[in-house]
Amino acid sequence: MRHFFAVTLTVALLFSLNHESNAQSTELGVIIGEPTGVSAKFWTSDRSAVDLGVAWSLGSSGNMHNPSGNMHLHINYLWHFWTNSGVAFYTGLGGRFLFEDETQFAARIPIGLQFNVARRLSLFFELAPTLPIMPETQSNFDINGGAGVRIRF
Repeated sequence: MRHFFAVTLTVALLFSLNHESNAQSTELGVIIGEPTGVSAKFWTSDRSAVDLGVAWSLGSSGNMHNPSGNMHLHINYLWHFWTNSGVAFYTGLGGRFLFEDETQFAARIPIGLQFNVARRLSLFFELAPTLPIMPETQSNFDINGGAGVRIRF
């Protein structure tokens, strides 16, 4: 129940953000890789956005009892560096929750490229090193990554 409340509060906060400077203020689509699931981006300006992923993580995280994967939720604040051709390099800071037998939290540093291939369609490629923090801080990094497509609204 505690997790449901945290997720609901986060989503409500994202939908209340001010989208003044970007006509294409919301993007919704899918990401395929590690993790695989739904991806959303909420623009806060023409150079910054909040990225949210609700997905299924198939990677091993030390749990040999659940080889089928685990629920993955991530949220990042991203900064975009646009070129004249509609391509952006982006980086950011965020966090990831991995829901297994024991919920895990990790810091996340995404880096990626976004291509605006049509007026309402974008492709993206992303890598995100993660550093486990809870239930205990570990010195080993993990890497999430994938490719995706989003439709702008």
